Amino acid sequence: MAAQKFFFLPLFFLAFVSVSAQENSRWYRSNKGGMALEEASSKITALRNEYCLEVRAAVLEEIPQFLRQYYNPEWKIEKRSLYENRKESRIQWLFSEEGGVVRLAAVFTREEPLAAEEEGSPPPETAESTEAAAAEETGETEGTGETEETGETEEEEKPEKTAWGFADLYDGKGLLTRELTFYTDGSEAVTDFFYRQDALIRAEAAVVEKNGEEESKKNLYTDHYRYNRSGAVRAMERLFSAEGGEEANSYLIRIPLIIPRNAANSTFVNPAPAFFSDFLEDAFRKPVFRTVFSTDGRGRVLSETREDESGAFLGLLRYQWQGERLESILLFFEEEKKKPVEKGEEAPPSETVELADEPARRVDYTYDEQGNRISEKDYVKGILERQISIDGEKETEELLMDGKVVLRAYWEKGRKIREERVKD
Repeated sequence: MAAQKFFFLPLFFLAFVSVSAQENSRWYRSNKGGMALEEASSKITALRNEYCLEVRAAVLEEIPQFLRQYYNPEWKIEKRSLYENRKESRIQWLFSEEGGVVRLAAVFTREEPLAAEEEGSPPPETAESTEAAAAEETGETEGTGETEETGETEEEEKPEKTAWGFADLYDGKGLLTRELTFYTDGSEAVTDFFYRQDALIRAEAAVVEKNGEEESKKNLYTDHYRYNRSGAVRAMERLFSAEGGEEANSYLIRIPLIIPRNAANSTFVNPAPAFFSDFLEDAFRKPVFRTVFSTDGRGRVLSETREDESGAFLGLLRYQWQGERLESILLFFEEEKKKPVEKGEEAPPSETVELADEPARRVDYTYDEQGNRISEKDYVKGILERQISIDGEKETEELLMDGKVVLRAYWEKGRKIREERVKD
C-alpha cells in the first residue's frame, strides 16, 4: 500500500503543476508573428481568433532535456505558446533573472525533435490502404482487380535537413554570447560571440553532428571585427576553416564593407568604399559613386579605383602588405596605367606602371610583436600632419604643423576624453 502511494505521488505532483500553470496562464489575441496584441478575457475567447498567444510561468520539469543544461536555478522560466486555428504551432522559452534580464530565448515549432529515420519514414499503412492508394494513383476502379506493373521503383528521398528551432544565450549585460540552431536530423549549428569592453571582437561558427550518443564538432569559420576610433565597425575578417578545422590550411578573406563572395575574384565592383583610416574620408572632392577593387589570391585588397556617377576617375588607393598586416595606404589622384600588352590579351591587375609622383596622402601603420597595431602616421604630399600612438584601449593623437606638434588629444575606448594645445 505504501509503495502504491509513492508511485502515484509524482503523477499527482505533475498534475498539480499542470493545473496550477493553466490557472496562471494569460491569453492574448495575436498575429502570425506571436505578438501579444490584446489580452483576452479567457482561453475560450482567445481561441476564437485565428492566432492567439498563451503566456505562463513554467517549472524545470517542463523544459526540454536539451535546454536544461543552460538553465540556472535562480532564473525564472516563462513559456509562450502560439496557437493557429486552435492548434499549438510554436513554442517560446524565456529564462530571465529577477531583474528581468533575459538569459536565454528559444523558439521551436514542436516540443522535441524527430529522429531522422522517423521523419523520413512514411506513416504506418495496412495492406488494404496501400492497395487502395496504389489503385487510386493508377486510376483503376475498385472492380477491375488488375494493376499494371512498370518495373520502376522510386528512389527513397533522403529527409531534408531543416531547422526546427533556435536558441540565443545572453550574459548578465544582455550581450549575445551563443547562438544555436537545431535541425531535424539532430545536428546543431553553434556560433559563439566574444567581446572586449562590450564590443564584439570575434565570432566562431561550428556545426555539431550527432550519431546516437556520440557528438562530433566541426569548425566552419571565425570572424574578427575591427573598429575605428569612434566605435563604428571598420572591417571584418572571415577565416574559413579547412576540412577537419585546421586553421593552417584555412582561407582568409577581408571584408571592408565588401560582399564576401566577391573577395575570391581578382577584380570586382562594389558601391561601398573601404576606408581603413578616417584620415582619407575627406580626401575626395566629389561623391564616390562606385569602387573597383583588385585583390590577390589571399583575398587582400591591393587597390581601389574610385569613380563618380558618370564613371569618371576620382582617385586610386593602393594597399601595401607585410603578410596579413596592412602597412601602408597610398592615395593618388592620377590614374594608374597598365603596361602595354599584345592585342587580345589583358594585363593582370599587378602588371601596371608605377606612379612616379608622391602620393597625395599616405598612411603608415606599425605593429608590436603580437601583431597589435601601435601607431599610425598620416602624410600629405610627404609631410607628416598627424600621428597616433596606441596603447591598448588608449590612444594619443597629435596634429603637426611645420614639423611641430600643435594639438594633442587623448582618446579612450574610442572617445575623446581630453584635448590640449601644445605651445613652443
